[in-house]
Amino acid sequence: MRWIIGILMMAVSSASWAEGTALLISDNRQVETSWDWCLTDESLGLTLKRITSCYDCCLTSAQGLSADVGRILSSRNIAELQPDVVFLQLGCNDRADSPTQHSAYESTLFDYPNGKVCNLAGANVRHKTIAVSKDNSRISNANFAGSIYRIVDFLRNTAPDARIFLLPSVKYGQPLSADDSLKLSQQREVANMLCIPYVDDWNTVRRYDFIWKHSRPHLGRILLLGDSYCQLRKWTDQLERLATVDVLTNLGKTSATLKDRGSSTNTLSNQLSRIPPSCNPDVIIIEGGINDEADPQRFVDRYEELITQPRRTNFAGALSYIVKWLQARYPKARIYVVTPGGLYYGHTDQPFDFIVKANQIRRAAYLIGVPTIDWDREGRLTFAFNNSRGTGNGSEASPFIYNVPSRETGDLLHPNEVGAVFLAENVIKELRQ
Repeated sequence: MRWIIGILMMAVSSASWAEGTALLISDNRQVETSWDWCLTDESLGLTLKRITSCYDCCLTSAQGLSADVGRILSSRNIAELQPDVVFLQLGCNDRADSPTQHSAYESTLFDYPNGKVCNLAGANVRHKTIAVSKDNSRISNANFAGSIYRIVDFLRNTAPDARIFLLPSVKYGQPLSADDSLKLSQQREVANMLCIPYVDDWNTVRRYDFIWKHSRPHLGRILLLGDSYCQLRKWTDQLERLATVDVLTNLGKTSATLKDRGSSTNTLSNQLSRIPPSCNPDVIIIEGGINDEADPQRFVDRYEELITQPRRTNFAGALSYIVKWLQARYPKARIYVVTPGGLYYGHTDQPFDFIVKANQIRRAAYLIGVPTIDWDREGRLTFAFNNSRGTGNGSEASPFIYNVPSRETGDLLHPNEVGAVFLAENVIKELRQ
């Protein structure tokens, strides 16, 4: 089907005191209308604009929205609008992906077999085998993963400072059919793969309003246990820029693990002995897991038992030890656990291993009774946006170079000032009272 394309920008709510601008892109007028009451809530501080040219599109159709994204989403109009927020409500007219389509999500975004990469800096020059993110031109819209990726990638380049949310593609509050439930679970999975917040309820958006209202929430005194993400201070500098922090005690150390491993003493539990005697935190953040391997399933099945044991060689035991130690010393402090996110793609042949680890850490934290800050779901961009193309062909003789900078990273692993904003915003969203 050929679409006659025209973009009409229309203000739905224009409260005079609105602090920011939101862009809504929906492919079904009736579904969109059912969300109006919360999208136009004045307390959000957003003026809402709509793109209305994509009604009745099918997200995964060969002639659907993603195939025409370059024409339907006018880069000129979006760039002129400079939205603080983009709401994507797409796939309303689609059925759930088939089992075959669903099983192809990873191979849609990444090439298999894997390519070779090499770090050509530092003392440990070595080759690694990784899953190589595909060139954008080779990513099809044959399933939700490819379609949503292409649209999000377009928006990242057109409105790079906008926070993108994925809205459920069904009418607000309507009973879900079996196909709708499956479709939403698949779209939630894609949002997780791309680290885009999925709107489970309207509070998901409301907790981010400090961004476009330009307020600085007060977070009090903070203690950090962590790895290189803390030691390098990129996201903590952004935290102190975007919020008011009274005292920040940062014990992060490069390559630190959450779990014990062999004879290594570079673990988060060993950072406990380095806490200054004068430290009296209101908030404690435990950030780790990036440098750990995932737990075998036999351990995950025993997490309820393992949190009662002193062994720190699994996520449940390691977290339980650290949390109990901190609770005994700082009974009034609020403790949070950060799940590892997805910039680690460039160093592994398992591009979504971070999701497995994050789910394990989230389950362990839940059993221990502490909340998580979900960097894996809402914190950072995926490696699919950070392909080091142009640095080789992926062979042993001409490997990709994985420590080159990207827009969001300094080395395709650690965030720079731009990528660190995503991490800091996610932390603030959870800590604000």
